[in-house]
Amino acid sequence: MTETTALAAPLAAIGDTPLRPVVVPVGDRTVRIWLKLEAENPFGSIKARTAEALLNALESSGALRPGMRVVESTSGNLGVALAGLCAQRGYRCTLVVEPSTPPASLARMREYGADVVTVREVPGGRTLGARLQAVREIVAAGSDAVWTNQYESPANPGVHEWQTAAELMKAAPDGRFDAVAVAVSTGGTLAGIAQFFRDHAPDTRVVAVDAVGSSALGGTPADRPFKLMGFGSGQVSGFVEPHHVDHVVRLTDQAAAAACALVARRTGISLGGSGGAAVLAAVSRALLDPSLREIACVCPDSGEKYPQLRDAPADGGPGCTGEIRAALDLLDRVRAGEPPTPTAPNPRQLPNPRKGTHR
Repeated sequence: MTETTALAAPLAAIGDTPLRPVVVPVGDRTVRIWLKLEAENPFGSIKARTAEALLNALESSGALRPGMRVVESTSGNLGVALAGLCAQRGYRCTLVVEPSTPPASLARMREYGADVVTVREVPGGRTLGARLQAVREIVAAGSDAVWTNQYESPANPGVHEWQTAAELMKAAPDGRFDAVAVAVSTGGTLAGIAQFFRDHAPDTRVVAVDAVGSSALGGTPADRPFKLMGFGSGQVSGFVEPHHVDHVVRLTDQAAAAACALVARRTGISLGGSGGAAVLAAVSRALLDPSLREIACVCPDSGEKYPQLRDAPADGGPGCTGEIRAALDLLDRVRAGEPPTPTAPNPRQLPNPRKGTHR
């Protein structure tokens, strides 16, 4: 059955993805890294949640109506999810991408019927600006076109606050995590999850993970020849605020890819670059903080569509710090763990799961 044919049937529910532990020895203690495996969503990534929330918000406001065209800039995963949901709901879809977008993602967008526009690469890590300009031009040229705008819509962080983070808390061992690590791109996932933990588990440390050469958390933009799509951004996140984050870890793309390779080899779990980055940052923080024993990591997708993961230098490559190399050494000893029965927190402490659904 092709992807397009599969859309004729109702989609599986988005969310309620599994949480799987892996175990890493750190000094004289064992640290469990809890992997929130978002590849189990329809369309293969966490962006299924975001795409659904963006469309629901526009439909609820009346800005998106039958027969209209949805337009968005994407590095891959959101485009696949939007294309699939638009096909299911009867909207046309135009997606603006860049040359480094994974070919497998482009193929799926087109299979779902989306029009794909590719902009030229812009030196200095600023190709995102060209994508956004193209989106604005497309929307301005057609009265029936609407931009979902993952970069500014409050539906982006909102869905990760009331849905993704609530799922994490519900499945946490003994009802809590010592820390949660989230890689950043638009910053919606990080901001939503961080806000939830600030409100409901303020002792949980929030670790934000960004790419070297990314501007998402205020860094200097630069060319990233080994660029992992969906990790980092060419502009500062409009969602992440200082109170959201306890620690920022910056990694090279090569180091994140090396972490993916180690986790896959030792546990059989396939992670995309941003998931590998989150795991590596979690181990790095555990080396510095002996109080961290239970750490959640959001893993937005799997690694099959990223061919550069197979070429990752084992030592993290040029620019990898000694601290990150030490974390990679520990990941070379990672193994799959056995999950205990989760203890659900007091439901009165959790937000209304329907809040912000825009349905």
